[in-house]
Amino acid sequence: MTYQELVEFLNQHLGYPFLQDMAPDAALSAAQQGDLSDALTTEVLTALYQGNQCNAANDPVDRAHSFDGLARLRLRSQADDADPTIFRKVLKLSQELDNAFDQELIRQRNTTFS
Repeated sequence: MTYQELVEFLNQHLGYPFLQDMAPDAALSAAQQGDLSDALTTEVLTALYQGNQCNAANDPVDRAHSFDGLARLRLRSQADDADPTIFRKVLKLSQELDNAFDQELIRQRNTTFS
């Protein structure tokens, strides 16, 4: 799975306008320049990109590096004084990130056994 595919999956499954009607590469560029209106989206897009050591939106990503990239955000969202809305969004993000890689694994296995 590529960074772009992962971000598109998250956009379709998070339940809110994650990419704000932008293509993944445009949203990433806006996030890197600090031009996105949603701070959480900015942090997620850049953390996934950096965590996977991507150089382009079509670079491959994996589960471990994706979760590593989001580790600080996930810990911060679980703090006692964390905003409950942010906690729920980060929880949903974590679930859907796991789901994205599960779906990719299933797709790969189906291709292998077909």
